[in-house]
Amino acid sequence: MRPTQVLLLAGGLLGSGLAAAADSEVYLTLEAEHREYPQESMAPGREDRSSSAAATVEWFTEWNRGDQLLSGKIFGRVDSVDDERTHADIRELSFLHAARSWEARLGIRKVFWGVAESRHLVDIINQTDFVEDIDGEDKLGQPMVNLAWITRGWGSFDAFWLPYFRERTYPGEEGRPGFPLPIEEDEARYQSDDEQQHQDFAASWRHTVGPADFRFGWFDGTARAPRLLPCVRQGSGFPGTANQANCNIASAAPESPSLTDVEALDALITAIAQQAGLAPTDAQVRQQIISNLVLVPFYDQIRQASLDAQVILGGWALKFEGTRREQLGNYTNAMVAGFEYTLYGLFNGATDVGLLSEYLYDERDDPLVALFDRDLFAGTRIALNDVAGTTFLGGTIYDLDDESFAITVEAERRLNESFKAQIEARLFTNVPEGAPTQVFANEDFVSLILQYYF
Repeated sequence: MRPTQVLLLAGGLLGSGLAAAADSEVYLTLEAEHREYPQESMAPGREDRSSSAAATVEWFTEWNRGDQLLSGKIFGRVDSVDDERTHADIRELSFLHAARSWEARLGIRKVFWGVAESRHLVDIINQTDFVEDIDGEDKLGQPMVNLAWITRGWGSFDAFWLPYFRERTYPGEEGRPGFPLPIEEDEARYQSDDEQQHQDFAASWRHTVGPADFRFGWFDGTARAPRLLPCVRQGSGFPGTANQANCNIASAAPESPSLTDVEALDALITAIAQQAGLAPTDAQVRQQIISNLVLVPFYDQIRQASLDAQVILGGWALKFEGTRREQLGNYTNAMVAGFEYTLYGLFNGATDVGLLSEYLYDERDDPLVALFDRDLFAGTRIALNDVAGTTFLGGTIYDLDDESFAITVEAERRLNESFKAQIEARLFTNVPEGAPTQVFANEDFVSLILQYYF
């Protein structure tokens, strides 16, 4: 099923539903954002600030006493610097039919799995809209058919057919926070010959027993997170680049190249020069090679079993996410485990303060995954519970191997009935050369966001 077919189907459902609608609601949100980057980017030509404007339209239409529901959510952004961040997406456009013990959902939707704060390890249904923010919270709409069976004593069972794959979005060459090399999304490669038409499937069982809420999940299909392969840009004049980027040059390097391994990348540059019959020590030639190096996403086929669970004991929330994944014939394990302890009614009697701590572990050998291979997370969540809905969330991930820090700060407050202000910051400190977080070295930023609700 192609995306145009999904959209036509969902649009037809929307039109027929509106004609027979008993109750409809429409919401519009306008947003202005400004970002400041206090450090000069390691990649030349990138600006130290950017501004953007975004709009979100959301609507709900229900009839037959709520047993049928049409819902939609369309998002778009215009960015002053990054052409890739100027984009639009149908986050949701779906039809729901609810019966006594089962539900059917058809269209474009967002489905969230997980309980952890620092990393959404098991959340695999939707693709990440990475150009929006690097925290992984923003997701692209996923075409799907979802059937759910709700039992009285054994929880709920969900089955998903995902007929079309969405590729991950990335910042453009001028965008920040960005990667040290440009990412050529249009050159994406796939393990499956079906590419974006590969049929993915997922299933889950969710149940609550006393204070424990848990979900077992299964996924079989295209990995949402691609490997990023160093390649020579299409049309650069080097061998194998006439019709597409040449990604076979990695085999010529003495070591497997990495985004943060300077020696391996240097070996890769030397190998390219030698393949082209050039002198690898020629400074002009090396600069030409460097200027034509790009990263190409490669999407593997995977099978993944997962478990996410949360146990509430008074002020304690114990959390766990774990996966067992098969990819390229290799089996790996990953987990996030920790807690959140909430202190209620502090200071003026209304403020709640949550203390968070989690341990992150991942066996996969990938420079981007290595951001979470053996790390500790600590943070705090503060809710003033005032009329303005003031909240604060701050946390840091500490890498136990290279001792680097990744810091996140988020705060928001309603200014009146229609306006809300937010501030967000992403910081990377104490980053040694070769560390996984060196991908975002000098890419710290602070965002100021103003939203208006209709």
